[in-house]
Amino acid sequence: MGVLGRARHSASISQSPVVLPVAPPEPIIAPEPLSPAEVRRGLRISTVEGAVATVHISITGAIGGSVFLTGFALMLGADNFQLGILGALPFIGQMFQFVGAYLEALFGNRRRLVLLGSLLGRLVWALVLTLPFLGLAPALQLTIFFVGLGISYACNGVAGNAWLSWMSDLVPPRRRGSYFGVRNTVAGLSAMLSVYLAGQALDYARAGGSEAQGYAIVFGVAVLAALGAALLIARQPEPPLTPKPQVSITNLLSGPWRDIRFRSFVLGATGWAFVTGISGPFFNAYGLTTLGLSFSTLALTAIVTSGVSLIFTPLIGQLQDRLGDRLVLALCMLGTVLLPWGWVFSTPGNILPLWLTAIFSGVFWPGVNQGLTNLLMDRSPADQRGAAMATHSALIGIGTLVSGLLGGALAGILVHVQLNVGVAILGNLTMLFAVSSLGRLLIAGALWHILRGEKIPALMPEG
Repeated sequence: MGVLGRARHSASISQSPVVLPVAPPEPIIAPEPLSPAEVRRGLRISTVEGAVATVHISITGAIGGSVFLTGFALMLGADNFQLGILGALPFIGQMFQFVGAYLEALFGNRRRLVLLGSLLGRLVWALVLTLPFLGLAPALQLTIFFVGLGISYACNGVAGNAWLSWMSDLVPPRRRGSYFGVRNTVAGLSAMLSVYLAGQALDYARAGGSEAQGYAIVFGVAVLAALGAALLIARQPEPPLTPKPQVSITNLLSGPWRDIRFRSFVLGATGWAFVTGISGPFFNAYGLTTLGLSFSTLALTAIVTSGVSLIFTPLIGQLQDRLGDRLVLALCMLGTVLLPWGWVFSTPGNILPLWLTAIFSGVFWPGVNQGLTNLLMDRSPADQRGAAMATHSALIGIGTLVSGLLGGALAGILVHVQLNVGVAILGNLTMLFAVSSLGRLLIAGALWHILRGEKIPALMPEG
């Protein structure tokens, strides 16, 4: 080979691509699911945690309000419109579930979100209970109270979204009705005891002229219960998050909405939140003011409801597993239609209708609450569960917010209005109770048609 030939040969070598050995890609190892023993341990811990957390929830009204929360607001000087705001505040927590869904997708650790969110949200009450002792002006007290509640609801919203996603994966689908029936029964026992003792303590404190000290004691117990629940949450096994959700704001906001089964359910559930929320914040206030009831009496009505629910919650759970959530939910919703009338027909001298409301609330409300939760778990797209649950909570929150504010405004407008309806005289708050009753009837029928695609299982024994 000549010099020129050698040069060309050399050039051709230098221009050829250099191929380096490439290691084969490492296989993607799917996370191991929880073993049956871990699932059983997680369910047991969750049952105990529910009982401990319920002490805090039933005293502070962290989810659906409580007589103690209403009474504390009244002691601080809240009027009817501000009570409406109090009923609408959970909207903050429901909107913050989007934050929870985003953090869940970003970090993939639901236990940490539940632990930090619930602990921070519940510890806010350590500040709230000090308000009557700070010597602040009433307007400033109420402002701090509402801001503190808003922060609490926001943190609890982040935790609640992650918890629901966590439990959707932990509880086997075919056992949801029976498991939550048992868990809710245990929580109901806890609620009965804590509400009764808190009511007795507050009545004793009010009789001695130390109502503020009484609230400080019962809210302090609620804070201690929050710490105990956090210790249990830290020990509860978490299933792997599969498939891992996409970290996308656009997908978070619009992805679940494209699922027609989920979308139709959420619209119906939002309507239900609206018709119940328009009167919800005012029942206890009506009992304390117009009916002149004591904390112990109102607490006792809640205990009666919890006692009856202890019997019916497991039965309803079994019916949900057997008959399907749609049928049981529709029947229980229809059962709640007449419940507001127990308040309408009660008088300071005769609260028998209120006792009937308390009894039948324990029959029907467990089926409504758990039925809506089961359907949410069932209809949330598996690959967008956190986002779907945040979307559901946000729309429920909008319904609650609008109805709470509307109810508060109407209560102020109708304060001097009376309407004779048969044997009942409707006016002010009782008119809101009647509107809620009619709305429940309409939404129960609408939800039955919305969920008509869900098949009702045949009544056949399992082989």
